[in-house]
Formats: sequence, structure tokens, C-alpha cells
Amino acid sequence: MVSKSKLLEINNLGKSFGGNWAIKGVDITVRKGELLGIIGPNGAGKTTLFNMVTGFLKPTEGIIRFKDKDIANLKPHNICNIGIARTFQIVKPFGNLSVLENVTIGVLRYERDVNKAKEIAREKVKLVGLEKYMDTTASSLPLGHRKRLEMARALATDPEVIMLDEVMGGLNDDETAEMMNLVKTLHNKGLTILLIEHNMHALMSLSERVVVLCYGKKLADGTTDEISSNQEVIEAYLGSDDDAEN
Repeated sequence: MVSKSKLLEINNLGKSFGGNWAIKGVDITVRKGELLGIIGPNGAGKTTLFNMVTGFLKPTEGIIRFKDKDIANLKPHNICNIGIARTFQIVKPFGNLSVLENVTIGVLRYERDVNKAKEIAREKVKLVGLEKYMDTTASSLPLGHRKRLEMARALATDPEVIMLDEVMGGLNDDETAEMMNLVKTLHNKGLTILLIEHNMHALMSLSERVVVLCYGKKLADGTTDEISSNQEVIEAYLGSDDDAEN
């Protein structure tokens, strides 16, 4: 098997808030086309990690490189422009705009012709299974559909890497299965995916590799089988019924 090239490199990453370290000394390498799961108890630093990679927080220390370029001090729109997109746990679409209009805004990042941008946006909306809701106002969508819209908005920017922050949170079993299929489809298309998810069955089923964070530090990094059998991980996270349900 040909080794995949390094796409995103995180070295000694740390973020301190008022002297308290939310993340400290984290190293992660993500290879092109990989689907990497990130797990850990609440407060482990998972979303803080995403916020630093996507420019919403500036690291206190450490290096973040994308295709060998240091991106740690770039603004969110600059990071989006170089090919990294994300979703948010709490989805906040432009509520008074339609599904199509919400997605078109993302396409306009690189396509200035509005008609062409709308055509590309329609394809993204179809990809996430919302074609019946093109003209529906975003605020009127149920949660499951708003999660799909969040995905479409991120995909509209034409990313090389997409960072998914609990896209299955709050979904019922059927909606979760549909979202899992969508993530699989995107991965099969060659997209590099980082996935934070509390649904352990979904994350373990989808991920090629898993990183475990605990109290802001990297506890483990390995295949799903390696993580599932790691005693430290079991004690810190997987072995807790409470954590598995949260």
C-alpha cells in the first residue's frame, strides 16, 4: 500500500486560558484522504483543538502546518481559503435565507458568477440529501436537516479537509445512520475528514484511526482495534457507561 502524504501537522500544540491549559503538548499528523476520529470526555479539549486549527483561537504555543505551511496565525477566512472547512456543534445558518442561498454564500468564496455559484450550490445540497428543501427557509428546518445544511455549507467552500464537530449530536437512530452514510460518501470521494463524535459506535465504525484526548493531552493514537483494547483509554473513557452515553 502506498503511504499517504502528510496534509495537516500539529506539533506541541497548547492553549492556555488564564493560566489553565485546555490543551497541552498535543501532536497529531493527518494524512491526505484519511478519516481521523477524535474522542475524549467532555472538557478534553476536542473543540478547542478544532478552534485552533481553523483560526478561531490562537495557540498559546505549538505549530500547525497545512501542506507544510504554518497556519497558526491565520484568520478563519484565510484558513477556509486554503482548503480547511468545519462544522459547528451548534448550527447557526442564516435563518431568514433559503437552504440554497445559505450554501451559495459558501460557493461565492471562489466563484464570483452568481448563476454558476447557484449551480454548484445545488449539487452540494443534493449531495447532503436536501434537494427537496432548496427553497425552504433555513430556520424552519428540523435539527437533522439543519445538521445536513451545516455540512453543505462547509462543503460549498470546496475544502480539502473538513472538520466535523458532532454532526450526529441530537439525531435519532435513523438520522444518525443517514449521516454516517453521508460521511462515508464524502470520505470515498477522497475528502480528508476529522471527526469529533460522542456516538462511539458511529465514530469507531467510520474512523481509520482514532486520537484520544484526556484533560487536554493526547492519551492514545491508533487504529480502532488498538484504541478499543487500550487499557488507559478504557479506564479514562471507553469503560465509562456515563461517557459512552453522553
